[in-house]
Amino acid sequence: MTIKNCLNEGIDKAERGDYQGAIETFNEILRLEPNNVKAYYNRGLVRYDFGDDRGAIEDFDRVLGLNPNCVAAYNNRGNAHRNLGAYHIALKDFNRALELNPNCAIIYISRGLVHLDLAYKEAAIEDFNQALKLNPDFVKAYISRGVARFYMRDFAGAIADYDRALRIDPNLAEAYNNRGMARFEVGDSKGAIEDFDRALNIEPNLVEAYNNRGLARFELGDSTGAIEDFKRALGMDSTLAELYYNRAFARYSLGDNKGAVEDYNQTLGINPKDAEAYNNRGNARALMGDSRGAIENYTQAININPNKANAYYNRGLAYYSIGDHHRAIADFDRALELNPNYAAAYNNRGLALRDRGDIQQALEDFNQALRLNPNLSEAYVSRGLVRSDLGDKQGAIEDFSKALQLNPKDARAYNSRGFARYRVGENRQAIEDFNQALLLNPNLSAAYLNRGLARFHLGDRFGGIEDINRALHLDTNSTPVLQ
Repeated sequence: MTIKNCLNEGIDKAERGDYQGAIETFNEILRLEPNNVKAYYNRGLVRYDFGDDRGAIEDFDRVLGLNPNCVAAYNNRGNAHRNLGAYHIALKDFNRALELNPNCAIIYISRGLVHLDLAYKEAAIEDFNQALKLNPDFVKAYISRGVARFYMRDFAGAIADYDRALRIDPNLAEAYNNRGMARFEVGDSKGAIEDFDRALNIEPNLVEAYNNRGLARFELGDSTGAIEDFKRALGMDSTLAELYYNRAFARYSLGDNKGAVEDYNQTLGINPKDAEAYNNRGNARALMGDSRGAIENYTQAININPNKANAYYNRGLAYYSIGDHHRAIADFDRALELNPNYAAAYNNRGLALRDRGDIQQALEDFNQALRLNPNLSEAYVSRGLVRSDLGDKQGAIEDFSKALQLNPKDARAYNSRGFARYRVGENRQAIEDFNQALLLNPNLSAAYLNRGLARFHLGDRFGGIEDINRALHLDTNSTPVLQ
């Protein structure tokens, strides 16, 4: 068999996916002809396709040692360097390839992609534009430019590029998937789902499309559908931390805190430096009543990212829930150092200060929370409590009423306004508020207790005793709002 025939045989094996057989054939050629450029080049291509980037680079090095002007070898060696994360070395190869052949569209694509890896987005777009000047129907150039525009948050431009790619080739799953993400970013979740559906019709095992469709479903409030998509994606690739993380978030939204913790465990097993996963696992544990476990998680998040304001805030809530006001205030202080506009942190620091007896400081915090966010209903409740402490009962009632305008389903606000009304002798109005509180939360023991007191004052001794007995049988623990 001639060397030419052997080369053709090796190429044929590679095209059939017999990479090992192809490599053995090229090895045999090189044993017979140690300087056969085509054998090195084709073996490099096979190694690249097989995922052996270092081996591919060695072969392209040999090609360029024998033929320093081989444009394709520079381009392919650059791609292998890019796969290994050696972006600047890859860039040198693409630059050299374009010096040798400035009219090769695919090399502009290669260089544009490495420019994108290096966050040189404008340079990337220039490269993709140049590729399209050379080949106006180059689908890969439209898709690549769409990706660059997406990263620049030019979502309309990205969608236009994916539209153009799909007009040229309507069977591109990648283009549908990418256009779906751009639509998702502009708030068109329904349109995004349509695109992800099309991508999956073309390529049923496209993991990214299941993940992205799950995100869009979650955004539309379909947490169950989102979980199904994340589960499908995990069935195809169980090594992606992002999939466990996203499913955990969806499970958490449905109140499945145990399932969320399990998924965050998987996330952190794959990526133990994910501060957000520690923070979120802490939130789930807090809602399961495991405040100390939550504190451990928030502390881990802070160790990874000492500037993570919401982890300090959440740890402050957890400390507050176990009565450690000193540590809670310290964490709220730190959260506010990192984010001076953190209205919720002012509100909760105010609650801790109130419990410690620092009423005026607490009032200042509630006022500041409301300056930052005039629609923060819980801050009106908090300020109402302090106004009540200071004897300003009418001011307290006004704050509770404002809270209820913003959040008509806040049982605590009804209970607090009812108690303030009870204290000014408005017992019937107070009972109406307690009734509403108990409609919203039948387990709110404080509302039973307070309604019992109001009933006593109206002479309903039997009803009062009944309510107080109900209060004694209920758990009075409350759950903080986590972020």
